Amino acid sequence: MTRMATTPALPTRSSPAQNDPVVAGASELIGGPPGRHAVVGTTRTWWSPLRVLMLFVVITCVLGYAQKSGCRDTRNWTDEYQYTRMCYSDVVALYSQEGLVDGKIPYLDYPTEYPPLIGAAMQLVSSFAGLGSAPVAVFRTEGGPPTQVFDHYSMDTRSALFYDFTALLFLIAACVAVACTAMTAGQRRVWDAALLALAPMLALHLLTNWDILAVAFAAGGLLAWSRRAPRLAGILFGLGIVTKLYPVFFLVGLAALCLRAGRLRPLVRSVLYAAGTVVLVLLPVWLTAGYFNGTDKVSDGIWSTFWGGGNWTALLDGEYAGGHNGLQRFFELNSERGADWDSLAFALSWAAGKYETGWFAPAHLVVMLLGLAAVGALAAVALRNWPWRAPRIIGAAAVCWLLVAIATPLLLTAVHKHGIPVGTLNAVTAAALILAVAGVIALALLAPRRPRVPQIVLLLVIAFLLTNKVFSPQYTIWLLPLVALARPRWRLFLLWQACEIWVLFTRFMHFIFNDTSGADGIDRGWFVGAVVLRDLVLCVLAAFVVSEILRPERDVVRADGLDDPAGGVLDGAPDVRGGRLGARTLLPLRRGAWADGTAPAEPAGAARPAEAADAAGSITSVHSVHAVHAAPSARPAESVLSAESVLSTESVQSGLAAPSVQSARPALLRLPPILRLRGDAG
Repeated sequence: MTRMATTPALPTRSSPAQNDPVVAGASELIGGPPGRHAVVGTTRTWWSPLRVLMLFVVITCVLGYAQKSGCRDTRNWTDEYQYTRMCYSDVVALYSQEGLVDGKIPYLDYPTEYPPLIGAAMQLVSSFAGLGSAPVAVFRTEGGPPTQVFDHYSMDTRSALFYDFTALLFLIAACVAVACTAMTAGQRRVWDAALLALAPMLALHLLTNWDILAVAFAAGGLLAWSRRAPRLAGILFGLGIVTKLYPVFFLVGLAALCLRAGRLRPLVRSVLYAAGTVVLVLLPVWLTAGYFNGTDKVSDGIWSTFWGGGNWTALLDGEYAGGHNGLQRFFELNSERGADWDSLAFALSWAAGKYETGWFAPAHLVVMLLGLAAVGALAAVALRNWPWRAPRIIGAAAVCWLLVAIATPLLLTAVHKHGIPVGTLNAVTAAALILAVAGVIALALLAPRRPRVPQIVLLLVIAFLLTNKVFSPQYTIWLLPLVALARPRWRLFLLWQACEIWVLFTRFMHFIFNDTSGADGIDRGWFVGAVVLRDLVLCVLAAFVVSEILRPERDVVRADGLDDPAGGVLDGAPDVRGGRLGARTLLPLRRGAWADGTAPAEPAGAARPAEAADAAGSITSVHSVHAVHAAPSARPAESVLSAESVLSTESVQSGLAAPSVQSARPALLRLPPILRLRGDAG
């Protein structure tokens, strides 16, 4: 008897060349996309997609290293060389500025302006860089009586080695980020990670700063969450937070989605482990960091003072002799600094200060039109979900638009006369961020179908970048893994990358303009215009993501029959609150809702045949609530049993892979009494 094959068949892999017009056009260089009947990803080969992605990211990182290699030699940092070659790197600049070249240890001997893990990475690499030699004078001998004349200094090999070893560390981090993103996307959509592996901004900003380390931690945390390991996810998110603060928005996004799905226990585990990781990293640094007045050290740390028999209790409040604990430098700098170059606040300050108030009319008109479009879109969504509240929705939209119309000229005039004080700037940016985050959370709770995790996190990070007073150029790589997972489409992605390149170019050219007093370079208006254009493209990207959340059938990931590959416990889980149907668990009920025993129409995309397995959770909750409402005389327990019976029958008839009755029981029992007994009140 012939033995049957026992190797499981590989799932069919989505081919970007078949689904994305940009990739399809690029594939013509190697013979074009696969045919209509080709089956992609069913054969085994050593060149697996993950290995190909590793090759891609290594090539991208090598190109990034080569692009900035001119600034590896500090002797070239003259005559605007670092700007004309666009090779400026904080890695080279901060090696001497942070005292690493003199053997100083971050936080202990110098108040480093970055979170602790970046300081740890600096110290780790500087220990290898110390093997190099300092620059020495080189002399030449001239004719006549032999005399030695100074010719030049040799290269500082310590700085060059610091750059080289940092590049190696960043290469490892980039490979980790790409691998985690690919595995989070899943075997079916593994090629989505190519947006990160081949991103132009990864090449241009890999060595600008240490942000790639935070990207690697965040990508690893998202992978751990997708594999249903909330503790490990929390640890990795915590490490990301003490590298760059932005991974905290991953936890905010997960909180909104877990609240909607009723999966709070894994969320609590992740939050607790993240908080514990942050404390375990910050506490030793706080105890050992020195106290500094500016950059001058005025006292040793708490731990050293304690063992030396000094008055260590006087150091516990973080201040001593006019100095502050070295760990506070990061927080002090971010609270005291003004609007940074690439922020909208800087663009507003410059524009309001440069032009007279008579020029504010065009800007006012543009703001009114954009405000009308934004408020109108939100009102349209609200009217579609809650048409019985049309007067209130229209009234609220009109009030919001009038507030924007009235506040804009007042704001421009105030900025023109007084600028933006740092305290006011901090308050305004904080309020704007809170409002933006609240809007994203509301979208996560009330969307017709629960959004995917990367979609919500991407919107939160974009909201943070656009409202923050600091938007450093390298922050753009924070978004790369999220865009690859949330909206893996190349056309808008490449447009955004082109805008980022334009921002970087105009930034450096404007720095030349400043350093040469206008003799070379370009005026500030060009740079501000590039920043505004980039931010508009980010808004367009966010708008497309919102559109795909509201219309899930437009989402290319869900069009493949997937629900949320990065969701972990949220993937395929039914909702217990929120949504266009379940919004009645969050908002007041319309009079007579469901009193006739008929359930409202199901949300768009919730029960499409191609997405049956993913939409089963939404359909389960709809049928269950419908069954409860259809039994006005039954007691709550009998209503639940009746709902389970109806659920089982309708699931078999529709052929949907709905969750088991046992998994539906807790969701039914958690329904508020106003829902479970609505049939009695009919």
